[in-house]
Parts: sequence; structure tokens; C-alpha cells
Amino acid sequence: MKKSALKLMVGIIVFTSLFVIHAVCNSSNQTALQKSSSKAERDMVLWYRQPGIKWLEGMPVGNGYMGAMVFGGIQNERIALNESSFWSGRPNDYTNPDAFKYFPQIRDLVFAEKYQEAEKMANEHFFGIPIHQQSYQPLGDLLLSFNGIENVKDYYRELDMESGITKVTYSDGNAIFTREAFISYPDRVLVVRITCDKPGRISVEAKLKSLYLDETIAKPAKLIMNGCWTDEANNLRAPVTPRGDTRARVGGKGLRFQTALLAYPENGQYGVSDTSLIIDKANSVTFILTAATSYKNYTDISGDPAATCEKILSNIAGKDYKTLRQRHENDFRTLMGRVHLNIGDPSMNKKPTDERLNLVKQGGEDINLAGLCFQFGRYILASSSRAGGQPANLQAIWNESYSPPWGSKYTININIQMNYWPAEVCNLSECHQPLFDAIKDLSVSGAKTARVHYGCSGWVVHHNFDLWRGTAPVDAARYGMWPIGGSWLCQHIWEHYLYTGDKEFLKEYYPIMKGSAQFLMDLMVEDPKHHWLVIPFSMSPEHGYFFSPGKEAFLSPSTAMDIGIIRELFPHCIEASKILNVDADFSAKLETALQKIPPYQINRNGYLQEWIEDWEGESSKEIHIISPNFAMFPGHSITLRGEPQLAAAIQKFEQHRVGGEWPLSWDLCIWARLENGTKTDELIKSYLRSSISPNLHNSNITTLSDLSFGYTAGVAESLLQSHAGEINLLPALPTSWSNGSVRGLRARGGFEVNLKWKDGKLQQCEIKSLLGNPCAVRYGNKTTNYNISKGQTIKLSGNL
Repeated sequence: MKKSALKLMVGIIVFTSLFVIHAVCNSSNQTALQKSSSKAERDMVLWYRQPGIKWLEGMPVGNGYMGAMVFGGIQNERIALNESSFWSGRPNDYTNPDAFKYFPQIRDLVFAEKYQEAEKMANEHFFGIPIHQQSYQPLGDLLLSFNGIENVKDYYRELDMESGITKVTYSDGNAIFTREAFISYPDRVLVVRITCDKPGRISVEAKLKSLYLDETIAKPAKLIMNGCWTDEANNLRAPVTPRGDTRARVGGKGLRFQTALLAYPENGQYGVSDTSLIIDKANSVTFILTAATSYKNYTDISGDPAATCEKILSNIAGKDYKTLRQRHENDFRTLMGRVHLNIGDPSMNKKPTDERLNLVKQGGEDINLAGLCFQFGRYILASSSRAGGQPANLQAIWNESYSPPWGSKYTININIQMNYWPAEVCNLSECHQPLFDAIKDLSVSGAKTARVHYGCSGWVVHHNFDLWRGTAPVDAARYGMWPIGGSWLCQHIWEHYLYTGDKEFLKEYYPIMKGSAQFLMDLMVEDPKHHWLVIPFSMSPEHGYFFSPGKEAFLSPSTAMDIGIIRELFPHCIEASKILNVDADFSAKLETALQKIPPYQINRNGYLQEWIEDWEGESSKEIHIISPNFAMFPGHSITLRGEPQLAAAIQKFEQHRVGGEWPLSWDLCIWARLENGTKTDELIKSYLRSSISPNLHNSNITTLSDLSFGYTAGVAESLLQSHAGEINLLPALPTSWSNGSVRGLRARGGFEVNLKWKDGKLQQCEIKSLLGNPCAVRYGNKTTNYNISKGQTIKLSGNL
């Protein structure tokens, strides 16, 4: 940094009132490891001996509104920024006004078994306008360039997942430098704190960068970046990729945004250039950043991002670093600290995370690392999905690509639901709210799609939606001609009620569940061959079948997955109507319909039959979405003891799978429901060996986050289940997890459960009742009933 770059406002600053800086790490006689955590176990800490270079070597932080990837660079630090509402495009009605005239023709072609002709007509006439949706975009980068750093030793960086704080420390000569970064949900700011145990050693230049930059405004101690998404700028950097970015080109401008950065140095000199803030020879400096877009809702982008940023920053005036950090920690630890999983050798935490991962990939064993990966799934949910922000998308909230795989959209033929599988059982119920908010939007935009495309009441959404809440079918029939995605989303509403017992929530969201059921009731007709009540044309997500030799098709009347989803939604609506004492007549119609829909069938291979006919599809070894097995997980219309013959068919299907990278999480959940600890153990080991990146995000080359979320749900299902009307303890305990404990998992009916096991056997169980409901508790073949008063805890041994 050259002093000539400083303008006339350079001066000596000592802040004593507005923002009093508190040093946090000045003790040079402690090692970095000791300074990072006072907890001996360090059971939620990832750490490394070098900076991150690649995207999945960075340390993610977030608050549901913003996400940041912190790489820990020494001379040059890049903090990649995202804002959950910054997407391409602008409000759009995706419905096709001509679609309905083709609906009866497509239906009749399917019933006439002219499947390829039906698919061709759907592709040409039934899809949304445009046929593709929009994509999640990176906001830009905060770039920090450090001056005077020459002989670095003892480098260390960590992500403490329990506190949500990243840390970097290193020595240069006789000085120890420390950086901390976190994104606060209570205050909606990214905070970066830089300190040194020797005075006057902090010299740093801060810049903001974005592809969509319109202007940078530099003021004393404040830097502002204003910008706007444009189709033209995006096209320069976002060619269509083989991984499926099929963003609709719309032309012109979209969302406006502002990123505002404040600098609070302690002593030293400060100044500005045209595009940067410059701090020279300070004792410490704290940067505070916030960002906002013009998004108000999916139909309105007239918001004022500058006013939003100004309000956020004015709200933190007078709060020093210690206060901001404490407010953040109090909030974040409340979420992450609820669940602790203790397995394996805790002394392994003394080794860097990436070195542990390499040992596992070389054939070593590290059971404790499996527990860290479990917490990572909880961590990214707590960081990417908070009330007021958008739901976690295909990459949760972290994306550096202008052409992200599959647009980093909300794909709801499995992916987004998988994101939220851990929410309730892993004690992060509050993190579910952004999904519920989105479902409420979809019930409005989807009502028009139901009417315009199908001539039906209620509401519908197909296999994808975006920020603009597009609900029409998109992409192509072999992917998108699936009118039951919204019905699957409704399962999350009911699950939230089962775990929380919140009747006010149920009262608010029951009409949405009912609307989805109304759509299906209007849509379904009697098929002429079997005389079952069916969806006239749908598909088994992303699976084709051969209806005659060499002839592949995708469209079909009700598939096994459709049946499974209906067998979730209709009973949930019936039960909700009883609880709320409403809609008895509608419930009776649903009861009648349930008797008329196709039954589950077993095909010639002994698997659960995927389509209405026993057609041959892809090998079970190869498919990545195990659609026909929905009924066992995440559904529960097929249970191990309730429908043993159907469960056996699902087990046979799973036994023939080789277990690829992406579908592993769903397979793990299915094997947990099958109560097979040998298989859950194999899959968890496979996950660690082949599917993990250095920061513990899954290493899938598409950078999708759903596998990480699904893995966490699968571990939880292996330890605790409650879907079959009983609390099932250690139903699929991985066989290599001989000794361990877990506390804080949740069970349906309003229970919190702690478990301890030794030599693979349950030693102790504590069950706390949050609602006062009775419960049946199973361990192995023994089941016992208990009545636990609200707020009371019972303690059980392995004998129940």
C-alpha cells in the first residue's frame, strides 16, 4: 500500500465513543488451538494449517439473509458474498394461456398408450413461458489486501460450527495476527475483526467487487457498492454449462442491490481511494458489512436497498465488537448447541480436518469425523435458512457461479425437501420457516397455474420454482411434467405440526394443504384400463421406462411416488380437519378417494412397482432418484412392521444398488427405516471416503448442498425414529459406532431425547415431554407405553 494513495482526509483516529473496540486475542503465550476454544472436545470445530484456495476449501458463514465464504488468505483475503434474494431476471408470470386446450389431448394420448406422442405434445404446448426459470447469483466479493506481512509462521484457521465464527491466526516475526468473521442474524451484518498483539501492525486495504457493479462510493470509513443485475452482464460470464444452467434470457435489468462496508480502526491512519478503504498502522480494525436488494416480494422489486442498508447500520450504532459478537453467539449457539453427537475418538480433533479426511480416503477409520459431518449439515441449515430470508436453495446460500448448476434453484422433486429433512428431528425447527413462507407464495402463484394449465381449483407447482415463484412446468416433459411437487412440500407443514404441536401454525397453513388436495381431487380421473382414480399424466421423477422394446417414455398415469405423496397429503388433511374441527365433508371425499387410488404393487423383479404398469426402467444400480421408495422415506405409508411385504420389496431394490455419490443420502435414510445398522455403517463410511470436500461440504462436482443435509438426516434416523407411532431408540445404529451418546434430538409428538450406548447397546435414555402427550417407546423388540407430563423427563435403561 502506498501512502500516495491516501487522500487528504488521512488522519490519526482514536475511536472512544461511537464504537469502542475490544481486543479478543492478545495472549501470546497460548497456542492457536488453545485460544480457539475452551472446550476439550472441540466437537464442532473444523481447522486447517493453510488457507483455502478452492471454493469447497472455504469456511461458510451465514444468517439466512447473507452468506459468505471465508478463505483465510494471508496477504490477500477474499470473502465471497451472497444475498439470498439476489437472483437473475425479474417478476414473471410463467403460465401459458394456451396450455389448457391441449390438456385433454395429452390425457387422451396417455390413456391410449401413445406415450411418446403425449410427451411431444406436452413439450410443444403445455410448458411455461418461458420454458426455463431464473438462477441464483453471486453478489460479489469483499477483498482485503494486507501490507507488511512477510514471514508467516504457525498459520491456523478454523470454523467453530457451534458459535458460527471463523478464525485465522498466524505469526509474523514476534507478532501474532488474528482475524475473526461471522454473520449475525440479530444484527444482519457481516463482522470481520482484525487484531495484532503488537501495536500499529495492521495495514489493510478493503475493496468491494461485483460483476454487476454500477458505482462505488468511498467516504471516510465507509465504502458503498451499488449495482443491478443485467442480462447483458450475466451473458458475458455465464455460458450454458453441461451441468444444466438453463436460465431463461430475459434482457434488460432486474434487481438492484447495495453493499455497504464500514471500517472502525483503533489508532493508526485511515483514508480512501476512489474504490477502497485504506487502514495503515492501526492496532486493530473491525469491518462491518451489510447488503440488501430491491426485492420486496416475488411480484415487486421496487424496494430501496440503500434505505435498508442504512437502517441496518443505524441499528448497530453504539454497539461495540464485543456486543455484536455476543449477540451473534447467543443466537447461534441457541440453535447449534441443542444437539451434540459424541462418537469415535475425540482426540482426533487435534488433527487438521483435511488431514483426517485424507486418512479416511486412504482407508483409515475416523468415526468422530462422521459426527463432524453430521453437525456440518445442521450448521449449513442454521446458516442458510432463517426467518425473513429465502429458503435454502440447491447450494444453500453460497454460490460463486454466474451460471450455477441447475440455476441453484429450488428443485422440488427431491432436492429442496432433502435440505429440510434435518430441520425438525435435529432440533432446528425455526429454520423451517423460510420454506413455509415460500409455500405460501406458491399457493398463490400456483393457483393461477392450476386454473390456466389444468382447469382445476386449488394450486400446483411442478419440479422447480425460483425466486419469482414460477409454478408452471418447465425444462422438458422428462423432467418437469410432474404436477405433485407442491403436494410433497405440504408434508413439511404437517411434519412441523407433529413435532411442535403448534395449532395456530396448523390453522394458518391448513388451507394451503387443503388447496393442494383440492387440485388433486379436481385433476384425478378414472383410468379406462384399471378403473383406478389417477393423475392422468405425471412421471416418476427423472426416470424413463420402456413400454415396448426400444421405445422409452416418461409420461404415465399415477406413479408409485405420486401414490406415496397422495397417501401422505390426504390423511394429513383429514387429521388436520379433525383437529381444527373444519371441512368434514371435504375430508369424507378424501377418504373415499383414498380407497380408489392405485394400490402399491410389486413388480416382476420383486421391487416396489414404479409405474402403473410393470414396465422395465433403468437399473436400480444406476438411478439417482429413488422415487418409488418415497413411501418409506420421507413418507411413512409403508413401514417396516406395518407393511412387511412392501418393505421387503423396497429392501430388495436397495440391495441391488451400488450407492453413488448423490443418492447416498436418500439410501442412508431408507436403510435407517429398514433398521439395518450394517448398511447405515457402510454408507456412512462410503460418504466419508468418497463424498466429502475439505470443508466437509459434500464434494459433488455440482456443489449442491442437499447431499450434506440428507446425510445429517440419515444419521439422525439411524439413532432415533418416530414416524410409525412410537419413539424408536437406536433403530439402525451404525455397527462401528460401538460407544457414544447423542443429546437433543426431537421426536414427533413433542419430545426431546438423549441417548447413551455402550458396546452397541442402549445404556441410558432420557425423554423430555414438551407437550404432555403419551408415547410408546421401542428398543429392539420391546415396546413400553409412558405418560410424561409436560416439562417432565423420564430416564430409562436399556431394558426400558
